[in-house]
Amino acid sequence: MAAFRSLTADHKPLNDFKLAVPKAHRPKSVDAKNDVAGSGLPIHIFEWSQSSQDGTENSNIRSLSDLEALDPATVRVIFAPRDIPAPETVEGLARLFERFKIPSAFVAESMQNISQSFAAQKDIDGTLYVWFHFLCKTVSIQGSRIVHQQKVAQGDNDDEQARINAQNQSQADFDWLKPGFVLKVRKPQGTLRLPSRTRTSSSDATMSAATAESSVELFCFGAPESLGDRFRKLKNVAICDDLVQDPYVLLEVVLEEMYKVLDQTGWAISHVFGEIEIKTLELATTPGKANQLPRDHFTGLHNLAKHITYLRENCDSALATLSGLRHHHTAVIGDHPEPAQEFTRQALEYRKTLFQSTQRRLASLDKRMANIIQLSFHLVTVGDSRIMQSENQSMKTIAVMTLIFMPLSTVAGIFGTQFMKLDEDAPWHIRVSQDFWLLWVIAVPLTVIVVVIWRVWYYDARGRLVDELPPRGKGERGWLGWKTMVGTRRKYNVVRTDYEKAYDAGATVAST
Repeated sequence: MAAFRSLTADHKPLNDFKLAVPKAHRPKSVDAKNDVAGSGLPIHIFEWSQSSQDGTENSNIRSLSDLEALDPATVRVIFAPRDIPAPETVEGLARLFERFKIPSAFVAESMQNISQSFAAQKDIDGTLYVWFHFLCKTVSIQGSRIVHQQKVAQGDNDDEQARINAQNQSQADFDWLKPGFVLKVRKPQGTLRLPSRTRTSSSDATMSAATAESSVELFCFGAPESLGDRFRKLKNVAICDDLVQDPYVLLEVVLEEMYKVLDQTGWAISHVFGEIEIKTLELATTPGKANQLPRDHFTGLHNLAKHITYLRENCDSALATLSGLRHHHTAVIGDHPEPAQEFTRQALEYRKTLFQSTQRRLASLDKRMANIIQLSFHLVTVGDSRIMQSENQSMKTIAVMTLIFMPLSTVAGIFGTQFMKLDEDAPWHIRVSQDFWLLWVIAVPLTVIVVVIWRVWYYDARGRLVDELPPRGKGERGWLGWKTMVGTRRKYNVVRTDYEKAYDAGATVAST
């Protein structure tokens, strides 16, 4: 097959990975011979060999050179830092990609920050590669609140300051778990199925049946520490031949642990939301106390809903990855699997049901959260309504008092004018000036003018709020509705005419 079809033929992703961090920003190398940046590339491995069959663990590897110096192993699980170009690990990871021929597509996914992927392809030399990225939202809990642990350094950059403010919001957490996994299987032709050997088997025939040339490597980039505990348990119960016979059991262990992480995050968010839900429901029994909602109530609910949205996306992606792995496993193993292979197939099917269960629980939690958000808005609305009722009652009291004293004020104003005078001597009669009519000549026209101005403004305001007149242009002055008085009146008459026609038509139909 042509070399350009190789999974590592495209060198651009690897070159972009190397150039993502300028050399000036990388720590100085402490080992010129290894050419590993900074303190090297910390690697943790679990391995199984045909000679001993039992698993071993090695956590003293500090560079790629230390890894290459180890004796060959039939099955090896390698834990490495996350596959992103960080200053401390960019050189070590680049060398790891080149040395173990990590597919270029996997490196490209790392550079593009892909949230979910799955691929199973054979290279031109017959080596089988299975890889995927698994994105999972994580949260940190302090007390009964979600908090963001990592703070961005203070600076003059506005973007950094905005990020700090976002991280300090109620129930905010911007931490993510983004591991990548690559399974690499090399098997000689004609040895796809291998007889398994138990720990009690010691026959030479069984030993010779195991393929010393076969090798299985699983690379775990940025995996959680809890996954290491899973493999620590696996090395005590699994033997080399079982893992060579069905390497997919390693990926089943990975998916089992990643499900635990995703499910635990969902439960953590559910518990935090549960306390908010209880408090909100308690306030619902006394709607007038809606002002007792915390100031950050809606901000916290929004962030919780955002976490749930992310988790639902993660769960859907995990199910897509699991579906791809199940179909690939069935295609490779065939219709007549060995007992160990059948167990892996059943385990993958079982894992699917667990992810679906978490998916349904997250959907239910999302609906509960929507209900509480809606209830909170109703509580605030009821509280505001009661405040407005209280203010309306105050305005009503003022209006009543004004009505009571208005006649007296009018009478006092009229008698207090210069048109009426009280005699200083008995019998103290009131004398009305002959020019008293001037008071009404001036007051009545002014009253009419005020009423007309108010009426024009009223028509204009109602036309824009109720009858949907077009808004004024930018910079256009309203002149209290005088400019649009004709249009407003015409619009009002049209609406009124249409209403009358509709009413007459309805009455005609009813009569017939």
